[in-house]
Amino acid sequence: MAFVETYLDSGLAVITMAQSQKGNRLNKESLKELSHAMDSCINNSDVKAILLRSNGRTFCLGMDLESFQKAGRDRANINIPVELYKDMLLKIYKAPKPVIALINGDVKAGGLGLVAACDIVISSEKSTFELSEVLLGIIPANVLPFMLLRGISLQKARYLILTAKKLSAIEAKENHLVDEVIPEERLEKELKAIIKTIFRAAPHALAETKNFTRSISHKDVDEAGDMAVKKLMELINRPEVIKAITDFNQGELPLWFSKFRPKQPLVKGGQRE
Repeated sequence: MAFVETYLDSGLAVITMAQSQKGNRLNKESLKELSHAMDSCINNSDVKAILLRSNGRTFCLGMDLESFQKAGRDRANINIPVELYKDMLLKIYKAPKPVIALINGDVKAGGLGLVAACDIVISSEKSTFELSEVLLGIIPANVLPFMLLRGISLQKARYLILTAKKLSAIEAKENHLVDEVIPEERLEKELKAIIKTIFRAAPHALAETKNFTRSISHKDVDEAGDMAVKKLMELINRPEVIKAITDFNQGELPLWFSKFRPKQPLVKGGQRE
């Protein structure tokens, strides 16, 4: 059975991790599949946004520990999935298109890295989030930078890692790991509303938002301000932006304004196994 199922629906690329009953574990093979799916979506000009979800209650329980056990002391075999995982998180984070994570179940360990690397994280009230690596003698080293980028404090991150505390969806939102917590019965409707808004935006503006926020993340306020002026002037002088502003002032919609009318549900089967 394939680890990943991908389809395009009304401009939204939907990537489904399809082994929920096995924990959607990450190993060399599954990470390669996931990476290939993400590349295909990024490089497809018909894709405006990407949705990452699971086919069941478990979103992802992290790395496939059985594969590590089989690798034994073979450093090369262990190193490959670790490197693939690091590259996967960076691919999601740097993608020029918005990547949305839909969570309606359990997320543990490396699964939390996939979530933290996404631009928008939507969760049902029934989801849980846990970093349990220290129980096995390792640490979530690849996950931590993306947690910090989402705004969690270093002290709070230490606490969650040291205690392996399981967070509810509300607690995850309070700690900036989740953007929206939605009751399960409203999940489909409200997720569609979020994506519909994204589809009204200019694709280049979505990409520039990701690039600009990344570029100013470690700058002081003066340098960030100078960069902001330069970036705004660059965008305002684009012919397509000038036309969009003219059209808007005349009561017309920009050319890139598109409607999102998916043919398939976004919440996979109600996410029930």
